[in-house]
Amino acid sequence: MKAKLIFIILIIALSFIACKDNEDSNPNSDLTDEEYTNKWIYDRMERVYLWNDGLPASPNYTQNPDKFFYNILYKYKDVNGDRFSWIEEDVSKKTKSLYADTSLGFDYIPYSYFPTKTDQNSSIGFFIISVNKGSDAEAKGLKRGQIIYAIDDTPVTYDNYSEIFEGKASFKLSVYNKDGIKQTLETIQASATKTSPVFISKVIKSSGTSIGYLMYNTFERGPDEDGSNYDYDIELIESMRTLNNQGITEFVLDLRYNLGGYLTSAMDLASALYKDRTTSKIFAKETYNKYFSDSLVAKYGSNGLNEYFLDKVYNTNIEIPRLNISRVYIIATENSASASELLIHGLRPYMPVYHIGKTTVGKDKGSITIKAESDRIKWQLQPLVSRITDANGEGNYINGLTPDFEISEWEEGYQMVDAYYEENGINIKTQLPLLSDWKGGFSELGDSSEPLLAEAIAQITGVARVKTTKSITHTDWVAKKVPFIKQDKKRAKILLDK
Repeated sequence: MKAKLIFIILIIALSFIACKDNEDSNPNSDLTDEEYTNKWIYDRMERVYLWNDGLPASPNYTQNPDKFFYNILYKYKDVNGDRFSWIEEDVSKKTKSLYADTSLGFDYIPYSYFPTKTDQNSSIGFFIISVNKGSDAEAKGLKRGQIIYAIDDTPVTYDNYSEIFEGKASFKLSVYNKDGIKQTLETIQASATKTSPVFISKVIKSSGTSIGYLMYNTFERGPDEDGSNYDYDIELIESMRTLNNQGITEFVLDLRYNLGGYLTSAMDLASALYKDRTTSKIFAKETYNKYFSDSLVAKYGSNGLNEYFLDKVYNTNIEIPRLNISRVYIIATENSASASELLIHGLRPYMPVYHIGKTTVGKDKGSITIKAESDRIKWQLQPLVSRITDANGEGNYINGLTPDFEISEWEEGYQMVDAYYEENGINIKTQLPLLSDWKGGFSELGDSSEPLLAEAIAQITGVARVKTTKSITHTDWVAKKVPFIKQDKKRAKILLDK
């Protein structure tokens, strides 16, 4: 992973039933558990994997299942191959006491930085992007824009940052505060409370224009992990209805931290934004391997490869409103992926969509969850199974979606300096925050002066905003390379669209 930013990828799922296998009830006792599991993995990948014709003919079945899985992927980690398929232990086959799912009460991004101008190598910290209202973290003074540099007096390092929070029900955070000064907060209690993906919903009045603003952080149906509950989808649409009833004529959708989720949630949202929708109009198309495609067509007909706009929230009787807008401004960044990218791309054939922020992740493919019924298999898979395109069959945004108006909240919130990290023996240039020259950190989300939202308002009203971007160069600095991370399983949601 490059030194610029570490992010998790939250998968966009497809309209297909869960792939559960029907293993032989009397498994071959001559196979080791690893061989038995790996043969199951290979069989499932032959059926559904997007690049099933590229699977190795004679794989080594004696490896650990996770190593086996990544070794059979097509051009793994290559931008032209598979960057997003993954495997993990099936936690449903563990006891809950061994795998407690707790929320910290805040969200963060691991990011490299320089503490002072004299540091030649970068440090790594957790940059706080949001704090849940009513959480203990909020009560103890944690704020957006602060940087965690130590947890329980243990410094955050490149070696421990991916697991330093594991197993902690309470923790003491040492942070750089909003003045760039170090302080240690009182002990914070973690909470198991789940929060709605609708983070902010409000009307902004500017230059005589009523602008609806909605910050939406994940395409998640509801609080149930299996996706059987649609409470969050309903809340999303009711938020849109409330904004519409307040007479808005412009709309800003903030997906800057939205890494994806359910395809059907994206269809709900897209249907509200496109006022001239009909259920006969295609929102997205999927292409699968021939075996999987033939199975889908046999089950659903040729329309099983298309997704259409909706009049009601998926799988409910809740009517979807038609916003009184003719265009939409969408904030999306290097932390926007999958369903977020599809929403932008899928709407563009039908209405003007203006992208504000940074180039997105570049996930134009979908995946499904595959679980095993045999207790002998302790793993579950999330392979890529389809290519996603718009109604015109256009897709292939593997390098991300380029913004119409490029704005970086990092550059406007922190003093950025040139730095370099090494990859394959080559020094590659990036920019990292310099904390000793403090600029105030991230602005408050939802505030009309926050840079990305301010730019959207400026584009809508024609009144220019005040910019704070500036950076300095120090070409001698070399940032330490951040280790590559396949997934952050503790924070990712594994979603299946049925």
